[in-house]
Order: sequence, then C-alpha cells, then structure tokens
Amino acid sequence: MTLGSKLLTATALAATVVAIAIGPTLAQGWGGGPGGGMGMGMGRGMGNPDAPWRTRFEQIDENKDGVVTRDELRGQATGVFAAMDADGTGAISREEYAAVRMGPQRGNNPVRQAMMQDRKMARFAPMDTNHDGTVSEAEFVTHHGDVLFAAMDANRDGRVTPAEFRRHGW
Repeated sequence: MTLGSKLLTATALAATVVAIAIGPTLAQGWGGGPGGGMGMGMGRGMGNPDAPWRTRFEQIDENKDGVVTRDELRGQATGVFAAMDADGTGAISREEYAAVRMGPQRGNNPVRQAMMQDRKMARFAPMDTNHDGTVSEAEFVTHHGDVLFAAMDANRDGRVTPAEFRRHGW
C-alpha cells in the first residue's frame, strides 16, 4: 500500500475514533436555523439524523445494537492505528499523527482547521505513556479503549449510548 493510499485510508478511519476527544466544534454553531445548532436547524444536535457524531457512532457500533462497547471502540482504534502507521514501523510518529485529517471537513475555515489540529496534537503526548516520542499500537488502543471509553461511559455500565456519546462532545 502506498503512503498516499494509507493516508487516505487513515483519514476515513480517523473520523470514526480518533476525533473522540476533539470536543465541540465551531463549524456549525449552536443556534437554530440554517447551518446551526442543537435545535431544529441542520446542526449537530440529537435530532439531526445526519449529524457527524451520529455517523461516527454508527460506524463504531459494529453489531448495530444501538450502543458502543469497549471492544467495538478498541476494534475501531486498531483499524485507525494500522492506517495511521504509514511507514509500517508499529508506532505512530508525531508526523504521521499530524498528517491525518480527522473528522468531517466542512468548508475552508483555516482558523478552525488550525484550532482543531492544535487540539489533535495536544492528544499525542497523553497517548505516549512510555514517553519515547511515538505511540505504539498498544498505547493507542489502550488510550481509546480505556481512557476515552471511560470518559464517555457516564453511568459506568460498560455501554456508551448515543446520548453519552454526544454529550462527550461529538
């Protein structure tokens, strides 16, 4: 697989898992009406069937039972890691991590894109638990399957519902 095709694959997969910690975005606004909000508009709210968070949730929910389990999230993280590891070393460098665009890209807003890239890069160091400057597959999967899953599973029942998933900042 070429570097270009790996990056393309990584971009597609990254939208499903890696963007979990991004938090609320500014792309669509929070008000009602065209292009915005959690209410009746075309935004990111619970009632919008086309909201980006809902698409990611459905991709992660492999068995389509309406909840995301730790194993489902780990499985997605494993696939994202494989796609991000462009040079096949078994570890993701900061450069490999930075090269992958995450989440839906809505328009050309350089300020927002820079902000989102900064947020993404801030997540690299916490994943690098042995502080060697790279993130191994084990570190990546553990971070997503344990740390991020625990942050989303508000009631600690081992299942993340759409409301918990959305509340986490999708």
